[in-house]
Amino acid sequence: MNDDIADGADPATEPLEGLVVAGRYRIEHVVASGATTVITEATDTRDDIPVTLKVVRPELALHASFRDDFRRRVDAAMALAHPNIARVLGWGQTRFEGEPTVFWVVEYLGGGSLRDLFDRGRLLQPSQALVVGLEACRALDAGHRAGMVHTELTPSKLVFGADSRLRVVDFAMAELFGAEAWKEPATVATHVARYASPEQALSLEVDEKTDVYALSLCLIEAITGSVPFAGESTVSTLAARVGKLMPVTADMGSLAAVLERAGRPEPEDRWTAAEFGDALVQAAETLPRPEPIPILASSLFATSLLQRRANLDALVEEPPVEELPPVEELPPVEEEPPVEELPPVEEEPPVEEEPPVEEEPPVEEEPPVEELPAPDADDPHVDEPLVVVADLADSPTGAVEVARGDDGADDHAGAGDDDGAAVTTDVMATTPAMAATTQLDTVEPGAAGIYDAERDSRPWGRYIAIGTLVVAGLVALSIAGFLLLRTKSFEVPDLVGVDEAVALNEVAGNGWVIETNRERSDEVPEVDHVVRTVPPAGEMLDEGDTFVIYVSDGPELRTIPELAGEPLTEAQARLDELGLSLVEAGSEFSEDVPAGSIISWQVEGNASLVAGAQVLPGTVIEAVVSQGPEPRPAPDLGNLTVEEATAALDALQLEIARGEDEFSSTIEVGRVVSQDPPPTTPVERGGTVTVRISKGPDLVAFPDLTGQTYPQALETLEAAGFTENSLLGTTEGTFVSASVDGTEVAPGDSFLRGTGVDLIFL
Repeated sequence: MNDDIADGADPATEPLEGLVVAGRYRIEHVVASGATTVITEATDTRDDIPVTLKVVRPELALHASFRDDFRRRVDAAMALAHPNIARVLGWGQTRFEGEPTVFWVVEYLGGGSLRDLFDRGRLLQPSQALVVGLEACRALDAGHRAGMVHTELTPSKLVFGADSRLRVVDFAMAELFGAEAWKEPATVATHVARYASPEQALSLEVDEKTDVYALSLCLIEAITGSVPFAGESTVSTLAARVGKLMPVTADMGSLAAVLERAGRPEPEDRWTAAEFGDALVQAAETLPRPEPIPILASSLFATSLLQRRANLDALVEEPPVEELPPVEELPPVEEEPPVEELPPVEEEPPVEEEPPVEEEPPVEEEPPVEELPAPDADDPHVDEPLVVVADLADSPTGAVEVARGDDGADDHAGAGDDDGAAVTTDVMATTPAMAATTQLDTVEPGAAGIYDAERDSRPWGRYIAIGTLVVAGLVALSIAGFLLLRTKSFEVPDLVGVDEAVALNEVAGNGWVIETNRERSDEVPEVDHVVRTVPPAGEMLDEGDTFVIYVSDGPELRTIPELAGEPLTEAQARLDELGLSLVEAGSEFSEDVPAGSIISWQVEGNASLVAGAQVLPGTVIEAVVSQGPEPRPAPDLGNLTVEEATAALDALQLEIARGEDEFSSTIEVGRVVSQDPPPTTPVERGGTVTVRISKGPDLVAFPDLTGQTYPQALETLEAAGFTENSLLGTTEGTFVSASVDGTEVAPGDSFLRGTGVDLIFL
């Protein structure tokens, strides 16, 4: 039912080496011989490539139903194409040990299995185990989506190619060979039972989650060197995992929570293979880059071709942050802020050349001034070119920058409009996202003189512009100051059930003082996941305030109650309410504890815990149940008086009953003649023994036969309790005399009932 067997060939299979199977496959070496298959390394002489040839034991292939099922499964396996699933190349029929059987051919994988790695004393670092798990998850997901469940995923089924890529072997085939054994789990080989799921242990229906559980055990063994729940026998191994949480430690890093979830005792609580793989990818972000896995091929043939650094890097799918060095090579990003490109606005050299504005009387004499009244009356923006407002989107502080420009159009050119064309500047009231814009008038080339003259002739326009500038500046500064000085508030997100690292990252930019506490929770039993927050989700919290995150340390501990003396059914109900399990570990007779009640108990795997101790939910309590008082053998009461018999039964907590007295020729009157049940018969405590008391011998009186004929005498003797021994004389005569044992008897003499009489009739 499996190929997980020790390496080395069965002596009976040695002659296989050198044989050519099906006219094509030459067996080079017998790798292993098991109860169901013989595994060999062979050469495909047609294509001149190495292959693995697996021959089924003939006794399994006797029935046509098996061969049909075998063929269907091999065909399905051949159609299952995936980089992490060992390719099945074909199948056929042959003879083995003189009997017909079948075989199938698998691609040759020269890197050894995960079991081979363990046997060489090698363990994996968490990041290496993650790579193995990720490749196995991809294989399982492909198989599951094709409708196949492996059912027997062990380290021997996780095999590396010479290219260091992992393959899962025996998809579709392991279930075929294991089906019969799993009908009675106790018959399953212990090395297979070590990786079985709780549902397999309970003979329940299995599905894809069974493979996920088995993979979690393989990965834990790869890191720690031991398999959780492994016992010395198949029965103890299977029983140990039922209802148990997968034991993981902090040494596994971010893998701990992932493996614990994959190894939940209830299938519906586990990952799917795809979810398992996604969780491993997430866990990779906090683990170091994995070293190459020391596969068998790498250790035997140290060649650079077997190194797999590039492949490992791709599998781990590291965070994209490390893949973006170009971001650091973009100097234009640092040169973009426009604030640094406005020194001309601050220097304002034209401002110092304003005296010509004071000498404008000649301008008043120019005819064109009198001919252009329209700009004075209708244009409200004549004085606005005096204000230059930098866009807040380019300001690192968000403050409004105000500068006084020259009276002419050259100010705009200096700000970046070289040809004197129209200039539009956005005035941001608060932040770039809340900006309101005001468009300045278009200044035509050559119009500076006209506006200067008009402003000079109406000085109140300049005052209004200056006042507007001051008010706008004060308002802008006030708004900017408010925005800079105000305390920002943020809404608390819903983090319940989120991993601690993810939760901290989500609130990292809110300026809160983060305080992390730990507590146990049944609502959020996953370790390192958020149980609750203070304040809760939806409330607003100011930056600088304290935000408390309560992180789960696992489910709440349960206090074990005292169970001794309690009926088993009632104890079971109490423990069910606490989320604990109760199993019957045996039964004993007890004089004190009623039948069906608990005599003693202990916590599975930790006999030192007593009532009041706290344990995790799912902990198993083993109870010894009372069979009640042990039956005691009935004593021999023969020839005892009634008083003596009563005392003997009282000592054994048995009752005495008196039956009908009996005649006895051997037992004295008043003593026990017989009893029911007989001596040494087991009797329940409190049971009854019935005794019969002797009445002495059964004596009868000899009757008077005088004058009676022979027939009359016989009738009289029988009625009196006598029998005839012999007759002397004739049956036609009358009674003469009678004797017993040669002695003549007279009427009224006493004899034991049934005494024989010699008669004389003449």
